[in-house]
Amino acid sequence: MTKTKMKKKKKVKLKFNNIFVLLSIITSLMLIYQIGKLGPIEPIIRGIIVLVLLIIDFLFFYYKKNLKKIPALLGMTLFIGINLFASNLISETYGSISSINKEKMTYSSSLIVKNDSNINTIDDVTELKIGILNDTLSIDNYILAKELIEENKLDSDNEIEDYDDIMVMMHDLYDNKLDAVLISSNYKEMFSTTEGYENIATDVKVIESKDKELKKNQVEQVNNESTVTKPFTVLLMGVDSEKDGLKKNAYANGDSLILVTFNPNTFNTTMMSIPRDSYLPIACKNNQRNKLTHAGWYGTDCMMQTIENTFDIKIDYYVKVNFKGVVGLVNALNGIEVEVPKRLCTDDSNRQGTLCIEKGLQTLDGEHALVFARNRYDLAQGDIDRGYNQQTIIKAMINKLTTVRDIKTILNILDTVSNNLDTNLTTNEILSFYNIFKQILTSTSYQNGDVLNINQIRLNGKGKMIYYKNVKKKLWNYILDDQSIEDASKTMKYNLELERPEMIKTMHFEP
Repeated sequence: MTKTKMKKKKKVKLKFNNIFVLLSIITSLMLIYQIGKLGPIEPIIRGIIVLVLLIIDFLFFYYKKNLKKIPALLGMTLFIGINLFASNLISETYGSISSINKEKMTYSSSLIVKNDSNINTIDDVTELKIGILNDTLSIDNYILAKELIEENKLDSDNEIEDYDDIMVMMHDLYDNKLDAVLISSNYKEMFSTTEGYENIATDVKVIESKDKELKKNQVEQVNNESTVTKPFTVLLMGVDSEKDGLKKNAYANGDSLILVTFNPNTFNTTMMSIPRDSYLPIACKNNQRNKLTHAGWYGTDCMMQTIENTFDIKIDYYVKVNFKGVVGLVNALNGIEVEVPKRLCTDDSNRQGTLCIEKGLQTLDGEHALVFARNRYDLAQGDIDRGYNQQTIIKAMINKLTTVRDIKTILNILDTVSNNLDTNLTTNEILSFYNIFKQILTSTSYQNGDVLNINQIRLNGKGKMIYYKNVKKKLWNYILDDQSIEDASKTMKYNLELERPEMIKTMHFEP
């Protein structure tokens, strides 16, 4: 072999090695970037990993001329592969977590008429009386509704009537005092559980709709903390929807409301189910008393403010959960163990068939867990007992979650959660739950089989039919007992370390 050929061969070898060294450095930087996203998770360990990556890259670069061909290629190929795999894994996980807080939502407004109306297209909308809610802060019910009016010139030959109360507006449509109304496209979810509107899906039809992706209302971004380190409150709001996912704005019309307090210092948790029909002063309606579920028609902030005012507790976070997503989450956990108190039956998540669960301790899959969480008509105290059942589902999911170890299951859970949940928790705050979860797994109580000390708060009250002047009919309401509200508030404040429990200084003995 001539010297010229040997030189050419050597040049090709060095160029080939340079490419691998460059790929090693690039993939290392990609991984370092992804590691930097993990914020509060294991900062020391992450720092060591970054240092190791930089040292390996330096060694590859410094000794590239002295590396033998086969060891160099194998070592660098393995290193590049690990970097790419780890980068992709972190990116996928971080993407799922960051999408839980949906910065943008698709809002939608619809022009609807009664189903027996002879109006079928937007061209038929002439010389009509159309209702619109005059809540200027509502994207669905006002802002997009106004755009529908302007785009279709509905105000040129129709009478547009403003309403202060969305329920009165719907009542007038049903009572033929209005020919059409402009309302959120979520009207089915909003009204289907309200007396007189159970069949709203077939009672009305949509003539025209308008969708727009916008940032969530700023009032819904209520917390500025970067990590969760102090006791906090979170309002869980169940959205009973036939559709999978929460990409579109879903009004939290209070089909399920659970107020949770958690103390990361003691692992103590309180859970309180608030009946959807609770008769309370609605914060965004000048504190006029109405069903709590109706507060959700005016947005998440209205619901939260109403509950805050009632229990004198600041709500730090909210979490909206699609009931259909519960099915996927339980399935991702491979079922949950629940003690079913009696035989319960209800429709499935698609509302296309009836499912039943039998009495006794058993492992429920997603669909049957939803039966347990949704049924209220077969329970002695209706919505009160259903709230307890929903808390039982949450506890069972938490217990099962602590047993998960494989990455595939974790990714399936994150994928399900990111699609069917919305919250005002920031990505960094969600990541900070890792530290809490780690503390729980290493605690003595967990080793003894007790994951969390959960105190379930029961609200006392009584049902009552109340006449609503605005719709001229009596509706069933749940009147919360004042002492029960006060006791619940104190229990939550104790757990939040806002108040100290009072010591009993006197003792009384029966003779």
